[in-house]
Amino acid sequence: MVVYCSDPRFQVAFGEFIQHELGLGAGEFIPIVVGGGAGVLGHPELLPKEFKFLKERLESYSRIFPTARRIVLINHEDCRYYQQLKSKTLSFLGSRLAPSPEHAREDLSLVARAMQMFLSHLGYTIDFYYAKFTDPGHTRIEIEKVDA
Repeated sequence: MVVYCSDPRFQVAFGEFIQHELGLGAGEFIPIVVGGGAGVLGHPELLPKEFKFLKERLESYSRIFPTARRIVLINHEDCRYYQQLKSKTLSFLGSRLAPSPEHAREDLSLVARAMQMFLSHLGYTIDFYYAKFTDPGHTRIEIEKVDA
């Protein structure tokens, strides 16, 4: 399974990464494309409905596709999901939450903890990646593995 964001600016890079770096062609993986990608798993207390949706999908797919034993989670730079999260939660939490530009990358450690806490019973191997722009014009993207 590969979980990544629906941001159209990253789709070509995600597709090339999945095919060339992960070695997975069409029909060889389960794509889970949602706004914010894996980020929704890092905030069950702030986004309970989104968390529940993705958690239930992962649990369901483990039953439907029992040979799928690996999850690749990809977050990315300049995620508009996090911009929305910031404006949505700042009004509620005030200045206690002020996401940095690298918030999506930093949240991978929260996602790792949530996966351990709520989904470890599924026995998946989990890999974390972060996509970022490599030029000021935002025309080139690099995806790197992250230790979460």
